[in-house]
Amino acid sequence: MSFNWTRNRPLNALLILPCLGGMLLAAVAGRAPQVAEAKRPDIVVIQTDDMTSAMLHSTYINRRGKQALTMPRTGRLLAARGVEFTNYYSSSPVCSPSRSALLSGQYGHSSGLVRNLGRLGGASGIASSPVYGSNFVVALEDAGYHTAHFGRFLNGYGSRNGISDRTVPPGWSAWASDWTPGPVRRFYGYKLNVNGRVKGPFGKAGYRAWRNKDSRRCPALGLRCDYHTDQITTRAVRDIRGAPKGPIYIQVDYQAPHGAAGHGSGTEPASRHIGSARRTPLPRPPGFNEPGIRDKPPRLRRGGRRLGAADIQRLTRRWRHEIESLRSVDESVGRIVRTLREEGRLSRAFIFFMSDNGAFFGEHRYGQSKFLAYEPSANVPLLVRGPGVKRNRKSGAIVANVDLAPTIADLAGVKLRLKPDGRTFRDTLRFPRKAGRRAVVLESYRLPSRALYNHLESKGIMVPDDLGAEASAAVPAVNYSGLRAGRYKYINYEGPGRELYDLRVDPFEQTNRIHSPAYRRVVRSFDRQLELRRFCSAGACSRGTGKIPLPARRPHLRGF
Repeated sequence: MSFNWTRNRPLNALLILPCLGGMLLAAVAGRAPQVAEAKRPDIVVIQTDDMTSAMLHSTYINRRGKQALTMPRTGRLLAARGVEFTNYYSSSPVCSPSRSALLSGQYGHSSGLVRNLGRLGGASGIASSPVYGSNFVVALEDAGYHTAHFGRFLNGYGSRNGISDRTVPPGWSAWASDWTPGPVRRFYGYKLNVNGRVKGPFGKAGYRAWRNKDSRRCPALGLRCDYHTDQITTRAVRDIRGAPKGPIYIQVDYQAPHGAAGHGSGTEPASRHIGSARRTPLPRPPGFNEPGIRDKPPRLRRGGRRLGAADIQRLTRRWRHEIESLRSVDESVGRIVRTLREEGRLSRAFIFFMSDNGAFFGEHRYGQSKFLAYEPSANVPLLVRGPGVKRNRKSGAIVANVDLAPTIADLAGVKLRLKPDGRTFRDTLRFPRKAGRRAVVLESYRLPSRALYNHLESKGIMVPDDLGAEASAAVPAVNYSGLRAGRYKYINYEGPGRELYDLRVDPFEQTNRIHSPAYRRVVRSFDRQLELRRFCSAGACSRGTGKIPLPARRPHLRGF
């Protein structure tokens, strides 16, 4: 469902007034345009956890039986006021590697941060990595930005096996991040490291129906609201109001819609939204509970049984709870935008809204988890609004989380300390129709990889001594390297196995074209491209692909 901006013209006018006022003042003062442009912009990054692109555009059936948008404020205030990137990818679709890529601008094969825990990822991995003290936030603070982080940081933060040092990480002027050792309830009973002091727990960790939850009136003024989304939003808006004069960088990392770890309880919506989507059906796009998977690599076929009625019922409950949890995120977007407007910052603020990775809801027979390079897992939302950004536009340009650090640095006019593998898409914000010939690397190293370890050791990065696999999940434990370029997605598994999807005719990845005679030239081209990019660094990663071959004849979808 597309967002309808025309229904909100009064709000549109209110948002434009500060910008017009600023222009008039500049004209009266006789300031040259280049002086105004020299001011560093404010930047706000809002990141969800395991949110899919389908969720951004989802609807639910409310208590009155009417269909309603799950995230109307996000659509009205961000999508309709900026650019939506329909081909934005999490280069490694799992929590900590994705968040590390945001901070560093580097693929996991460059930074060495490819896992959720251990030497090669999570809080313990980043603490011993150059990314910890040289990420783009450090560059922003050095340039005079007030920088603040609220919410989730990385797996293992606040644990003995991760980071137990309470000192605020380098680069952050203000810090209120989740500090919860071990698997806990995500939305209540958590603790926060607030500027080096551990506070909490906020709410109670026990699940007791309504007893251990906030009032339905949260986040009304004067109430103590412990629900995670409301708590960190309140801290973020207070920081914006109290920030010193000058540019600010605010990053807000929500737990929603990700479920709780270790309790099997799933996601908790805010009290005011519990049950609001209980009539909502589970989406069943093409490829849901895929009937035939003979074209998939052998390792992905193993254990890939079709989902039964009980599985689909569990997925339906999970979908309902997760979109209910996103309703409070949507309200929080409204609170943040309203605060920026009230503080006179909105007209010069760039706001990024995205997710760290996606998740499966029955596509390709997968009932949960992520990790794989398929669209529900790797292709996630990205919305950007700000000065000079085209309004209410969609861009098909292929971009990734490794592009965020160079883009934010470019907008802020600062130089990165680490050489990024990504590249700025600042021009695309003004010219969203320009797609270019970009290739984004998709990769996952859940299992030991001798090829990766040799590469990292050549860069001086220590690798694990053991050859054990990372903790398993509901999708097969596989290593892969792939490319998303042009109309195609190409994946090469260590194991073996390969996949090629023509997303123009097969957007739901139902037909693997790797052995199709019509795509032989395409496969050869991607074999060469991946050989050049699998362990690329800096400029070699962002180089264009040149012209990619077309299929030899018109392709046909299996089953159509």
